[in-house]
Amino acid sequence: MRPAPPSAPSGRASQLLLRLASPLVGREPSFYRAVLACFVIASTLWMLRELSNSYTAPINYPVVWRYNAQRYHPARPLPATVPIEVRGNGWRILSRAVGLHREPAEVRLRLPGTPPPRSPLRPPLRRALGTVRLVSLPADSATYYLVPGGDSL
Repeated sequence: MRPAPPSAPSGRASQLLLRLASPLVGREPSFYRAVLACFVIASTLWMLRELSNSYTAPINYPVVWRYNAQRYHPARPLPATVPIEVRGNGWRILSRAVGLHREPAEVRLRLPGTPPPRSPLRPPLRRALGTVRLVSLPADSATYYLVPGGDSL
């Protein structure tokens, strides 16, 4: 015995699709422009409504490192941006991610030989972020080391 061939789509489904598409076929170009305008307006309103909600998002935030470059240099290159996770209003997160209202966090590194009591990034990032709440920092950001010697990098 041979297996039965796969069944073709039911006639009811194709009839339903034809019935739904029939009002769109054979219209004037102005009709299609109006339908497109309605979709654009609806999607814009949806996006505006969604951006007023609270979200958690990862962003790369710029950092300015302050230390005595004449006496010390970093043991490894210091990053220009730091990946962080923030929570806040969608508009505020969007403005930080795009680069609006985003002044860099100014991080002062301690002198060599003095262990930092906590991450040197957290307080400056909190100040720079303003109303957006800092959720987490990368694991390797707890310490940045300076070594004696001029800025040779």
